[in-house]
Amino acid sequence: MKQRVFAYLALGLGLIISPRSDAVTILSGPSFTPATNAPLAGQLKVTTDVPSRISVLVNDGTNVWERDFYNFATSNAVPLVGFKPGRTNLIQVTVYDEYRRACTASDQLTFVTSPLPSDFPKSVVLTSDPSRMEPGYTLCIIHNRNSSSGYVTIMDSLGQVVWYRKALQSSDIDVTQLGDGNLFIHQQPPANRFLEMDLLGNAVRTWNAPAAYPINSHEGFITSHGTILYLSDVSASVPKFPNVGLPIKSSTATNWSLKTVSVDDNPVVEISVTNGALLNVWSSLSIMDPTRLTYLSGDFSSPISGTLDTEHANAIVDDTNDNSIIVSQRDENAVYKFSRDTGKLIWILAPHSGWHTNFQRYLLTPVGSTFGWSYGQHAPELTPQGTLLLFDNGEWRASPSDPQLPDRNNYSRAVEYSIDETNMTISQVWDSYDSGQSGNDRIYTSIMGNACWLPQHHNILTTFAWVNYTNGIMVNANGALMARIVEYTHDPVPQVVFDLSFYDYANTSGAYLGYYCYRSYRIPDLYAHPAAPVANLMIDGQTQTPRLEFSADPTHDYVIQASTDLINWTNIGSASPGELIGDFEFDDLAAGEFDSRFYRVITQ
Repeated sequence: MKQRVFAYLALGLGLIISPRSDAVTILSGPSFTPATNAPLAGQLKVTTDVPSRISVLVNDGTNVWERDFYNFATSNAVPLVGFKPGRTNLIQVTVYDEYRRACTASDQLTFVTSPLPSDFPKSVVLTSDPSRMEPGYTLCIIHNRNSSSGYVTIMDSLGQVVWYRKALQSSDIDVTQLGDGNLFIHQQPPANRFLEMDLLGNAVRTWNAPAAYPINSHEGFITSHGTILYLSDVSASVPKFPNVGLPIKSSTATNWSLKTVSVDDNPVVEISVTNGALLNVWSSLSIMDPTRLTYLSGDFSSPISGTLDTEHANAIVDDTNDNSIIVSQRDENAVYKFSRDTGKLIWILAPHSGWHTNFQRYLLTPVGSTFGWSYGQHAPELTPQGTLLLFDNGEWRASPSDPQLPDRNNYSRAVEYSIDETNMTISQVWDSYDSGQSGNDRIYTSIMGNACWLPQHHNILTTFAWVNYTNGIMVNANGALMARIVEYTHDPVPQVVFDLSFYDYANTSGAYLGYYCYRSYRIPDLYAHPAAPVANLMIDGQTQTPRLEFSADPTHDYVIQASTDLINWTNIGSASPGELIGDFEFDDLAAGEFDSRFYRVITQ
């Protein structure tokens, strides 16, 4: 739902706009200062004699692009981003005053961008169909395994890098965009903090995690109710644990002896955005079965020395529909939901093998002719339709006592499920693999990955993070990895509209290790577009009918309301774009029917 923001109250009919000044004048600047930490960004400054807004035209020798800003001030300082590497950019700056009169700076600015760093992961665009792609930019952290370097990266629809910054820690793997346009990164120890970064590459704000609950690198985000949710690593003792070597390779045994072990619990932790205070902790061991084993149990070393990695939680969903939380546990091949208020289990999405009796009533029962469980899954999310979308790695595609599926025959996929909590059933709605009917590549990534619902075209952006095999063929005999970012249509037979491969196909060195990318996201723009009151709302009484004029961000719609008493308001239409980008106008053809009339504008 779009936000509704009211402008300041508008003006009565008797008001005529004041005489307009001669012109706007640039007093100082414009100047451009390249950012220290973000090589493809910088800060633009300009000072004018009257409040003005800025419009920028950039020619990089290959393309021309424009960026408009809608805030009015006499002293403007704005971040300018979207440049490409290895270009000479000519920047032309024009300012517009409140009466829409322009002044263009006499001299153009020059910004020469350097090529990408030598260890920046190389990429190849295999498919790009912008007309069917979700508009916007792709955001991710891409890692070079040879240099152990990560780069926070933003790319356009053609896969071209338009912003990057070297990750502060090599263990930083996930980045998201906040509502104000800044970036949010969760950093495991030694930093053990949450970081908000602007597009000049500077830290804006940090939150330190409680020492008792260090940050697990897999998940951390700001919720809609002013908190931060994240996963942690805490040592816990589990009695009556099967006395068996992990990971299990194959077994039909059920009568193992039992022992007490230390495991890495992955509690969901909640802290305050305001002051970082600890608010809630939900231990997985108190909710789920801590002794159930799968083929994935213990196949990674725990970050806590001397403990077993038997859960490997990797994602959280904050379900505000019913005040619950959904958690993904890779090593259990399980996604589960529990109540925030009581901590009680609600359901478990997982193969039915190996669960103790007291957990079986929580297991969702599959229905429908087409259904497949997820294995080693990552990144569940709720879609606007209320379905659950996740990335199904497919590791082994089996439970102990069943034969394992070899990697060369395996596949990973984005999969969408519909869950009926009343009847405790689950059905498969859609998947990207579709049994190979589409003819798309069969990609297998043993670990990491995500799937994102895209709101405008309803496509699915899928990150194959750590690709081992493509169409049954090993990516590299020496073990080098590939990352693939693929956008599928949400059709019954999915079509690929974007496919970006991070891999150096020309590198034949036996020492080449390749790249990986934990998650990727499609962001609508490099800049934030919050709903805000319009600027310079005025009535031009010099026209035959009253004309409302104002300036605002064109990514929103603007509804005009009128009133005769400033209490009761009626919608009378929507504003139309003016001649300049960011300018709007509305002619009130019915104004003559009223002795007095007041207006306001609602941003939607």
